[in-house]
Parts: sequence; C-alpha cells; structure tokens
Amino acid sequence: MQTQNTEAWKCQYCGKDTSEVEYDYLSGYNHLGCALEEEVKSKAKTKEMCIICGAETPYTFDTHIDFRVGYVEGAGQLCKCCYDRGTERRLVTVPADMIYNTPNDMDLGGKVRQLYYEQNNS
Repeated sequence: MQTQNTEAWKCQYCGKDTSEVEYDYLSGYNHLGCALEEEVKSKAKTKEMCIICGAETPYTFDTHIDFRVGYVEGAGQLCKCCYDRGTERRLVTVPADMIYNTPNDMDLGGKVRQLYYEQNNS
C-alpha cells in the first residue's frame, strides 16, 4: 500500500485536502476555484496603466468605467496627463493584421507612414 504525503495535497487557500480531487479541477495542489478566486482578488488590487505612456493610473481593474475619468472604451485607461492633452495627440492607430502580415520592418514602416498621411490628409 502506498502512502501519500497528505500535507502536499492541501489547498494553500482553503486548507482542505485535494488528494481526491480530479486533476482537471486542480491548479498544482490547489483547488482551481480557490486559485482563480485569489487571482481575481489580486488583479482587483492592481492599478491600471495608461495605454499611451504606461504610467500608473489611480484606478484599479475592479473600478467600474462609469466611475473613472479618462477611460476610452475599446482602448483602455488614460492617465491624467494624457487625458488632459485631449486631441492634441499625434497618434496613428495601426491595425494588428497589418503588423502581423508584414514581416519586413522596412515595409511595415512604409505602410504606417502611408496610413499616417491618409489619416492626416482626409
């Protein structure tokens, strides 16, 4: 008869035995539900970063967008500085498929420049 180390088969979040739980419902030796719950809690405390400059914003991931200033739906959160700049930004939105389908950086640069001129001359 084989003896198991029951201490190893203990969920670090809830402290319950996981030795009889199916592999699909485990994350390491922890219950998958406990691990996911902990991940959600830790992400909720993490501050969002500005999508333009990368600065930390005062908002956490669990702050609803209706209670934020500088959130752009479909893009993400802006810091106060970038939000205050308004439409002064000279940014070009490049479609992801253009980047993926253009393996040559020189060709990609040409396409981005063409896209820039098309957006600024329209």
